[in-house]
Amino acid sequence: MPYLLFASLACLAFAPPLDILRLDSPPRASGIPAGWQIREVRGQRPPGATVRVADGQAAFAIFGAGRAGWFYREFEEPLPESGRMLEWTWRVLAGPSQADLRDRKLDDSPIRVFVVFGKPGGLFGGSGRVIFYTHGNDEPAGFARPSHASSRMHVVRADGAASRPGWQDHAVEPFADYRRIWNRNPPAITAIGVMHDTDQTRGHAEAEIRRLVWRAP
Repeated sequence: MPYLLFASLACLAFAPPLDILRLDSPPRASGIPAGWQIREVRGQRPPGATVRVADGQAAFAIFGAGRAGWFYREFEEPLPESGRMLEWTWRVLAGPSQADLRDRKLDDSPIRVFVVFGKPGGLFGGSGRVIFYTHGNDEPAGFARPSHASSRMHVVRADGAASRPGWQDHAVEPFADYRRIWNRNPPAITAIGVMHDTDQTRGHAEAEIRRLVWRAP
């Protein structure tokens, strides 16, 4: 292995974890974490958002009924392909009881962690691709499918109704998932965020996430 390539991989392996949520900094006036942005889903009101203390720790909470919105952190320097993992801890306090990721008309979720590969504009319908690690409902464990909205988006069920309301820890390998889903080399990760959508069922949902980090396994 060429020395420079080996050195680059070694630096990636031993780099400290990247705290994506940044809950140790004061949140923005809109209630979202420092350095984050919000993008409304066309035709929908964005969900409510706040940073609160939950079980003695800071957590980012999103909530609403009949709403949809993207909360995300875009990286000035995209994250290159590596063996690093995305880890998070979330819990759902309420979710739309009729939601079903298998049904276009019921495809709602109280919270989704999403990863954007390629051009950030792809997050909103451009050339990038997105994986949604989604809190579902009563779908079978391991359920995954292309998004109803676009083949450039893929939904992976991470949790379901049976796991509410406790805190759940997750660890995924987005680059490996990208290769498995689309059978091609993944571009760099340009943004990571969370999403709430209840625009189909119009039901109430509330969820919290208190940890979201990019780290070596």
